Amino acid sequence: MFFFIAVTSSTKNLGQRLCRYFPCCGANGILSNVTCVSKRFVFFFIPLFRFGKRYFISCPRCGAVYEISKVEGRRLERNPYAEIDPNHIYRMIGQAARYCPYCGARLEPESKYCPKCGRML
Repeated sequence: MFFFIAVTSSTKNLGQRLCRYFPCCGANGILSNVTCVSKRFVFFFIPLFRFGKRYFISCPRCGAVYEISKVEGRRLERNPYAEIDPNHIYRMIGQAARYCPYCGARLEPESKYCPKCGRML
């Protein structure tokens, strides 16, 4: 007699959610995809339960990836219309980018003036 037991990874897209503020680039009120990543315990090709859930969101403007706290992630999973609270996201990867607050142009880190609109920062 033999048993087939495995642990696999799974990814679930929780849809687009509104995030009021991304600290990486200062983007305000942007829709972004929320993803839930977890592991599954499988017995004879039947998934029995999930564990190790983690929730992620990425800034569509600069590409920085954030992990969402577990409490906030569960709230987003239960309510498909919930907005993301920026106080519960933590940057995982991605460089901080600067953008002009007046015209939205991408800036160099040491810029004192916007190269597009010329305004002082």
